[in-house]
Amino acid sequence: MRIPAIAALAASLFAAGCAASTPPNPLPAFNAADPNMGLRDARYSPVLGDFHPRRPTGPENWRRLNDRLSPANRRTGS
Repeated sequence: MRIPAIAALAASLFAAGCAASTPPNPLPAFNAADPNMGLRDARYSPVLGDFHPRRPTGPENWRRLNDRLSPANRRTGS
């Protein structure tokens, strides 16, 4: 009884696989040999462009640090 159910499932999957169309081409208009396609911008941008070194510091007064970094101290309207 289990074999006919498995055979029916396999046959339906096989038929569905045969009926499926091929997937569309993801880049239909791209041709690497076409000179009219143009090139992407090839500017140099350093990997560490915005890097600022930070060194560990000793313990500070956390309340003063919070007051200094709070948005209310920056007068943002909060």
